[in-house]
Amino acid sequence: MKKGWIIFISVAVVIIVVVLIVGGKMYMDNKKLDEDMKEVVHSKEAKEVFENGLKNLDENALTNKGVIKTYKIDDGSIEKNPMGGINVTLFINNEKSLYVYFILDKNSEGELKDSGGGNSASLEKLLQEG
Repeated sequence: MKKGWIIFISVAVVIIVVVLIVGGKMYMDNKKLDEDMKEVVHSKEAKEVFENGLKNLDENALTNKGVIKTYKIDDGSIEKNPMGGINVTLFINNEKSLYVYFILDKNSEGELKDSGGGNSASLEKLLQEG
C-alpha cells in the first residue's frame, strides 16, 4: 500500500512540473509576441501607415486646418488579429470617443500596410461636419 502512494505522489509531482513548464513557456511566448507587436506598432513604418490612413480620412489631417489634429496609440488595444496582422486603435485629438482602428499586416514584399479597419461614428460625424 505504501508503494502505491509513493508511485501516485511521484506521478502527480511529475505531471505538475510538466504542466508548470509548459504553462510557463506558453506565457513567455505570449509575452514576447505582445512585446514584438508593440514594437511594430510604434515603429517608424507603422507611423507612416497611420498618418497616410488619417490623411485619407481628412486631407488636412495632423495640421491646424484638419479635423484630425493629433493621434495617440492605445497600447491596450494592440492584439493579434485572428486572420493575420495586428489590430490597433488610435485615439484622435485625445478623445476616446474619436478613434480609428487599423489592421497592420505585411505585404508580399515584407512592407507594413493597412489591411483594414474603420473609425468611430463620432469621428465620422465630425469629419462630415468639418
